[in-house]
Amino acid sequence: MIDSVIQSLISTSACLLFLIAGIHKLANRSEFQGIIENYKLIPQKFSKAIVLILGVTELTLAAGWLTSQSLATPVASICLLSIYTLSIAINLVRGRVYIDCGCSFSKFDKLLNRTNGSHLSLGLVIRNLSLILIMMASLLPSNSRILNYLDYMNLLFSLICIVAIYAAANQLLRNNNEISSWRNVNE
Repeated sequence: MIDSVIQSLISTSACLLFLIAGIHKLANRSEFQGIIENYKLIPQKFSKAIVLILGVTELTLAAGWLTSQSLATPVASICLLSIYTLSIAINLVRGRVYIDCGCSFSKFDKLLNRTNGSHLSLGLVIRNLSLILIMMASLLPSNSRILNYLDYMNLLFSLICIVAIYAAANQLLRNNNEISSWRNVNE
């Protein structure tokens, strides 16, 4: 049994993750379509539809995490993240580490003069597996205590910390890719 605050923190964090990811994909459909095609896991003729399906699915999951107490939302989220993780792993095994993972592509990256996105790495697989484990924890029953104002403050500050840690971890993965590419040029 997990505490209601932890359950709420997992739900709020997952909601934020899928909301940002879904908006990101739908706002940059053509770029994400190219990323989907680079994975070479589905026929190109389906890539446009897959972009829309993934974006809408992620927005639906975000809404589900925010509004639903159903087990369907965490299970569907775990399945989607498992598909993403498997797609990355398949391309790592193929040796296709140079393709963009699709985690951080946007007009914002162009404003920061970032020309290349995050490439595939084992770190992305580990990150996704960690997210899957956290979402699996939400399947555990939670106590039914009523949250008070201190719990909500704790939830807010914890969410801020989680966002900062997630952003830092993604930046470390990106930095690792950049450093690896420098080493490969010098060899």
